Amino acid sequence: MNRYVLSLLGVLLAATSASPQQIEWKDPSPHAATLVTVDQDVRLEVLDWGGSGSTLILLAGLGDTAHVFDDFVPALIARHRVLAITRRAHGRSSAPPTGYGLTRLADDVVGVIETLGVTRPIVIGHSFAGEEMHILGARYPEKIAGLVYLDAAFNRGDDSDSAAYNAAARSLPAPPRPSPGDLASFTSLRAFLVRSQGAAGPEAHLRARFLTNPDGSIGGQWAPDPPIRQAISNEMAALTKAYHPEPIRVPALAVYAVPRSATDLLRPWYAADDPETRGRIEKLYQLTRARFEGHANWFRTFASQGRVTEIAGDHHLFLSNPSDVVQQIEGFVASLPERR
Repeated sequence: MNRYVLSLLGVLLAATSASPQQIEWKDPSPHAATLVTVDQDVRLEVLDWGGSGSTLILLAGLGDTAHVFDDFVPALIARHRVLAITRRAHGRSSAPPTGYGLTRLADDVVGVIETLGVTRPIVIGHSFAGEEMHILGARYPEKIAGLVYLDAAFNRGDDSDSAAYNAAARSLPAPPRPSPGDLASFTSLRAFLVRSQGAAGPEAHLRARFLTNPDGSIGGQWAPDPPIRQAISNEMAALTKAYHPEPIRVPALAVYAVPRSATDLLRPWYAADDPETRGRIEKLYQLTRARFEGHANWFRTFASQGRVTEIAGDHHLFLSNPSDVVQQIEGFVASLPERR
């Protein structure tokens, strides 16, 4: 099983089940939030920022909700109408006991498109959303105009480089853990994340990812109830055993988060002047570049109308490099054939 799937399983299995919202708090993002029915007794949270022009639909990665895009979207609404969907079992969306296969998750997106009467949107997805996007592009090309993969286009069936990569990653110091003071409030948590990681994401995103104690301090990490976590994990484990997604039939752009030099992998807690640490960083850099080339070559074969680009940033590229991501999205939209 490759590192992308392992990291996603960790998000689900290492978390605490409970409601992600435990105290009253008002989201300052200028979106309208609605619940859209996509299946029997299943409604998904959909955020709508308005805007005019072509419609963009944003899909978050596993464990994230649509609110992860709260700070990113304002740069897009001058030229686009922007929506974002929270998948089932996340945030305010329904959490049914079944329906976590990739086809059903993709059909949920189609359900939102049809219910809202959206005409051929461009779907932009992060991380795990790439798997849903594959199905959208293969089976529903008449419903969407194109796909933008934000560090989401991976050949999950090839883990031949995982052992070497994981060993190199583990050889470097782990990031610092937050102190009790860092967990005193979401303001202090965000400050800690900015110091240690460079970006924290919107507060609404953090409130969906972490539990809130009665005094406003941070509790454990949120996840769906255990049976649902297990259902999602089972689907993901099965995914890597026979990974043969159908080729997509729409224009597509794969944007990868890739370092352009070993320096891009430096972290504040590394002893940057230590020759041994520098050597480990260089090794990880070489493995990362090789891994990127493998996935990029796979995508070029997989997506006949696809192209590949890279940004030196974090996995959540729209948080670490928002202006670069906006530029890539705008360039892709401008390249699409005029829609009738």
